[in-house]
Parts: sequence; C-alpha cells; structure tokens
Amino acid sequence: MSSAPMPVHAIRIEERLWSSSSPLRRQEWRTLTTDIVSGEPPWPSREPCTLVAGCDDRDLRFVFTGSALSADTLALARAEVAPLVGEYVGLIQKLSGGDLYPAHIEPIDMAKRVLHDAGARRIGALLPDLSPSFETRRRFFSLVVSLLVDTTRLGPLPAHQHDPRRVR
Repeated sequence: MSSAPMPVHAIRIEERLWSSSSPLRRQEWRTLTTDIVSGEPPWPSREPCTLVAGCDDRDLRFVFTGSALSADTLALARAEVAPLVGEYVGLIQKLSGGDLYPAHIEPIDMAKRVLHDAGARRIGALLPDLSPSFETRRRFFSLVVSLLVDTTRLGPLPAHQHDPRRVR
C-alpha cells in the first residue's frame, strides 16, 4: 500500500449550506465525505488540498483550496445532473413510502442501484479528472445528490423499518 499523500485529503461543505442544515444532514455529509477520501484519491492529479463543495440554484461548485492554482473551481450546472437526481430521489421516496408489498421493494431497490451507477458514469463524464474508480464516482454521485436534496427528509428506507405494525 502506498504511503503517498492523498491529493484531496478532506472535503468540506461550504459554510452557507453547512450552517443552514440540520444536524442529521451534517452527519450525512460527514459520512459521505469521509467515505470519499478514505478510498482511492478522488482527484489523483491534484496537489494536496481540501475540496469545498456547495451549490446554489443554478450550479454545483467544487473549490480546491490550498492547491497551487489561484482560481481552482469546478462548476457543474444543476441541469447536467437534475434528471438522474430527480429519478433517484423519486425511487428513494417510493421505497420510503411504506405502502409497498415486499415483492415490489427488491425491483425498486435494483432500479435505484442502476440509477446510482448511471449517476456515477454521468459524474465521471462531467468531471473527467475525478478518479476512474467506479466506487469513488458512485460515492461522489451520492455527495452530489445530498448537496442538491436534503435526503434526510425523504423518510426511512424499508430496510430500516422492521416493525410491520408501523402506523402511517
């Protein structure tokens, strides 16, 4: 195993978004960002730096701080990922609706995995310098989804609901 420093050694969420979010959403971001940097280097060609991720109504922004370049920002138009994110969130909402028969959960969960994979491929095409690791790209798509949608408000997924007497 190589002991070389990881080019992006930390990922933070921009302060404006972080400070206006719930503790649960912050915890989700901590988990996602830790997963991304604990795998293969997300941007192997970069100098050691911190990535600050954020978004507004039009764009996702990824700012590389501490790198040698002075203006080192990547921007993605939300429209570039909106269709996949929308479909993905729709499937999460179906799964968390609580009114599915067990036989329907598996195919919807499989469709969610297929969309997640498509999201990873789309992110790879839009951010070609992102690691070629498919797992890293899947994790980065998860981060993109969580920046654009507060997934903590979508409800629990069936895998976490073990009480069939749950009240709707």
